Amino acid sequence: MLVHTCTKDSLPSLRDFTLILPSVSVGNAGQLAVDLLITNLPCEKVAVVHHAALYPLVGGNPYDPNSQEITTSADLYLMASQSLAVLQIRAPLIRTERHAFLTELTDWSKAAGIREIVMLASCNAYERWDNSQMTGPQLRYLTSGTPQQNIKDLTSAGALELEKRTDEHGIQQPFLSGAGFVKHFMEICDLPTTVLIKFVEEGDNTMDAVMLLSFLSSWKKLVKGKNTAWKMPFSWKNMYGRPTPREIY
Repeated sequence: MLVHTCTKDSLPSLRDFTLILPSVSVGNAGQLAVDLLITNLPCEKVAVVHHAALYPLVGGNPYDPNSQEITTSADLYLMASQSLAVLQIRAPLIRTERHAFLTELTDWSKAAGIREIVMLASCNAYERWDNSQMTGPQLRYLTSGTPQQNIKDLTSAGALELEKRTDEHGIQQPFLSGAGFVKHFMEICDLPTTVLIKFVEEGDNTMDAVMLLSFLSSWKKLVKGKNTAWKMPFSWKNMYGRPTPREIY
């Protein structure tokens, strides 16, 4: 994995930082939540990430229409005041290269001194299988190596641990339908990792992203106050096309 800084300066120290990234999953809720985070918090783009697993992508700045800065498949942002590194992944991973990318991402995180990883993801709502999932909070979490105090804070913020499901071999394990590379990454990564998951349906998933970010903010105390009015990213304008022309009615 190649991390190219946006300037001639070397990458700042990331020791004891938290790395936040999305899993490219159903409804793209995790990616949308990261867009919201970058738009609303003082995040600075510091590097571009290249890897054979990432489909090539280039475009304009999704957060500032007046910027001349380009956007790629994977960009790294920093919010040094809160020791946050944010990796926005804008393209799905090529299956044959996915293991190499996730392994190298883990190795890079450890070498950089990253303290913990937080992943934002979503699961198919139609795969909910009991009443406890059909009703009540639609946010779940998965953890691996996460300190107990962090888990207590998660539950205090209103999320539930993702329920396990018995597979065809009689083994109970989390069922992650539509969650992208969450399971694969957690099998590889040996850093403390927390995944925040929202049950979603395909469609307009902007409010799912708002709920994910609001929960993350409540858990990590990113902003003051509980009822934050998040600013929508510029790139969300006309996300689903122009309004229906009145002339057709």
